Amino acid sequence: MMKKIAVLNEFSIEAVRDALQKLDDFPKLIVNGLNAYQLNEIESIDPILFGAIGKRIADGRWFPEVGTWCGEKGKISEANLIKNILYSALYFKDKFGKKFRVFHGETVYNNALAQIVYAAEFDACYIKDEKEAVWLDSADDSRVLVGGALDVVDINDIDDDFINANEFGSIEDEVIGLYSQPLDLKTVRLGYEISVPTETESLLLEAEKLAVQNGDKINEELGNLWLGLFVGDDVKEDAEKLIGGRSFDDKMLTVDSDEVELVEMKYAEDESGDVVIRLKETAGKEKTLFVMCDALNAGFRCQILPYELQTFRIDKDGFVTEIFITE
Repeated sequence: MMKKIAVLNEFSIEAVRDALQKLDDFPKLIVNGLNAYQLNEIESIDPILFGAIGKRIADGRWFPEVGTWCGEKGKISEANLIKNILYSALYFKDKFGKKFRVFHGETVYNNALAQIVYAAEFDACYIKDEKEAVWLDSADDSRVLVGGALDVVDINDIDDDFINANEFGSIEDEVIGLYSQPLDLKTVRLGYEISVPTETESLLLEAEKLAVQNGDKINEELGNLWLGLFVGDDVKEDAEKLIGGRSFDDKMLTVDSDEVELVEMKYAEDESGDVVIRLKETAGKEKTLFVMCDALNAGFRCQILPYELQTFRIDKDGFVTEIFITE
């Protein structure tokens, strides 16, 4: 019998309390739901309730939606998707000390979705609108399993008899469990199209690069602006203030190919002073690169595949390590 997936669809204090009460009453019940934004809101409104959810997350009885910050959907740029995943992952690591294996999303339109999800160390995807399990391939040949066709029910709509009559599971376990089955699935191959950042996203990326160039430790301020952007706040003016009419010196970091672009340069989120850079191949050609940054006392060679996005971390001694997006 396929396990039921009990999902919290209504975001309200009353609905959360009802779900928690059912978890208390039925030891075999599992609840799925709440993204980083929603949990952050609950903590600010009712810390005790937030603590009760945290206990259930720790117990493996409540599985949150780890992916984008607030269930982003629709067309989204690579920069925005990467930032959403970064801040969501950091939130769950900081608040719950746990790393989750499945990326949760609504319908997300970005041709780099598979490679970004892979680069963020997720093992698979769950996209709510998908009706079947498929392999999703990006143009750089990154591949991710997208789970679908789960038997989903609303936790607030089910009664005692229904709970007693069924077995429940988590989205994470059910999607990862597909790997233990014969996977004769169709493949959906995404094309290559550069998703240009919006004007405000570009301003925030520029502010991050300027912070590195000028030694400004403003990660917290920049992070708050990104979170504001995710929830629909107009942060353009604040981003412009951080830039202050300055321009980033493109010669600060050089790449010996005009077909590879510097997507991002920023300080690492852990306040170590390390610098993170992201490079993307844009012409569909595999190549060996030499990257040089005199200001960071760093120079290194790397291989980059067609349309691949790579992330590197440079420490104060100029030592370079290739890393995942969430590190």
